[in-house]
Amino acid sequence: MKVRTVRPADELAAEVLRRGAPLWIKARGASMLPFVWDGDVVLVTPTSWTAIGVGDVVCYETPPGRLFLHRVIERTDGRFIAKGDALVSTDVIDRTQLLGKVSAIERHGRITRLDGRRARWRNRMIVSAGRLSPVFVAAAFGLRRAVRAALRG
Repeated sequence: MKVRTVRPADELAAEVLRRGAPLWIKARGASMLPFVWDGDVVLVTPTSWTAIGVGDVVCYETPPGRLFLHRVIERTDGRFIAKGDALVSTDVIDRTQLLGKVSAIERHGRITRLDGRRARWRNRMIVSAGRLSPVFVAAAFGLRRAVRAALRG
């Protein structure tokens, strides 16, 4: 999920996070639907590389200075593979690109924490279900075509 399209704001946010301060950021885009909505405000907490696990939602920077929020789906030697929950494409994230981990989401005045045991379990389940989503999407489109054909006669 793209955080902002305005580069100076992204650069400022990245600098604040690199200095070790947590930061509330307004999420923009639909790549993390239904988990993070466009307009949600997320708390990004600078986190060490070793504290990030599969299922965590991370904030990272891609050149030229754009911030993204995506879920870690795989950990490899020195890199993460991340993707938006609503996307099929993935990104490879190096240590230098990582800015922090999303530890809370604020939506309509309600804050949902992501750093508890239950949240970590749920995040891992989302990753597992995400591997099956292309199968479900293909089946849904096939069913939709069949229903439309039947209704047309």
